[in-house]
Amino acid sequence: MARLAQTDGLTEVQQEILSAVHEFVENEIIPQAQHLEHNDEYPTEIVEGMKEMGIFGLMIPEEYGGLGESLLTYALCVEEIARGWMSVSGIINTHFIVAYMVMQHGTDAQKKDWLPRMATGDLRGSFSMSEPGCGSDVSAIQSKAVRDGDGYVLNGQKMWLTNGGSSSLCAVLVRTDAEADEGASAWWAACSAVNGGAKPTSIPSIVGSSWVRR
Repeated sequence: MARLAQTDGLTEVQQEILSAVHEFVENEIIPQAQHLEHNDEYPTEIVEGMKEMGIFGLMIPEEYGGLGESLLTYALCVEEIARGWMSVSGIINTHFIVAYMVMQHGTDAQKKDWLPRMATGDLRGSFSMSEPGCGSDVSAIQSKAVRDGDGYVLNGQKMWLTNGGSSSLCAVLVRTDAEADEGASAWWAACSAVNGGAKPTSIPSIVGSSWVRR
């Protein structure tokens, strides 16, 4: 097992979770990774297996149907998954970013609606930050959310939408104050609504960067 997963002081529950993930990586991820990578195929069966194991809800509180585990447990599990295939760890990490944002900043109604389905993996998150004029430089974001009555209108261009081809909920990073030198806000967008205007399309794989969507 990976070095980090040999961390001292783990509880029996943590050790059982890591053991189950290790076995899954050995039996389900590693044997398929090379074939799927070379054929640029989405790892549907692997994702379904992780759903059954509860990995998508690893850190979501038990009150919403998750496992309520710690960040340490999550980090050790993702390290083990990345050992088998880095691209699969990206699917989990992006989902976790969105789930964490909902847990920390979502309304009570959003938490009750989304988190139970995110815990099962039936509702999976994607994250939209990059734009044609910027990559991971958040300060260079140009897309805006402009007040329109009781709501907002999102306007701009996004690309490299991680998990965009398989998610149902997207966190979109935009500006709400065009005059501000720095700072941005995250907006929730149901992918069904986003897809009504633009269908996500696959792009050729770059080594080490599969399963990116625009």
